[in-house]
Amino acid sequence: MAVPHFSVSVVARGSGRSAVLSAAYRHCAKMEFEREARTIDYTRKQGLLHEEFVVPADAPEWLRSMIADRSVAGASEAFWNKVEGFEKRSDAQLAKDVTIALPLELTVEQNIALMRDFVERHITAQGMIADWVYHDAPGNPHVHLMTTLRPLTEDGFGSKKVA
Repeated sequence: MAVPHFSVSVVARGSGRSAVLSAAYRHCAKMEFEREARTIDYTRKQGLLHEEFVVPADAPEWLRSMIADRSVAGASEAFWNKVEGFEKRSDAQLAKDVTIALPLELTVEQNIALMRDFVERHITAQGMIADWVYHDAPGNPHVHLMTTLRPLTEDGFGSKKVA
């Protein structure tokens, strides 16, 4: 039986986190962290089954051209470096980080379809990107999803919406 788990946190510099480091870890990839001029390498990490970098239908041209012809991890690296460069404060909040447990009873393909539906309804329909990866530790299929805290604009990023 599936164990429900859905958690949301914020990737923030003030707590020593980085959007690029978080993305590299989730994608099990090697990424350049431009702000600190260093390489982050998680290529030895295992468990990645699937990855997607999804943009809203009305995504601005700068974003589409920035990620064109890149791998999923490459699109993630470019995008989160742009976010890191945009945010100037030492305590900046960089991304929303969502972890979702997936049902054990579903196949990998069914869980991917479930996540695609969730992303379309709740993330990209709101004008946000969805950078998500499907990990499968034995008995623990789950997704890590990162999205922005600022809306996308034609020039970059807009103001954060405070609820």
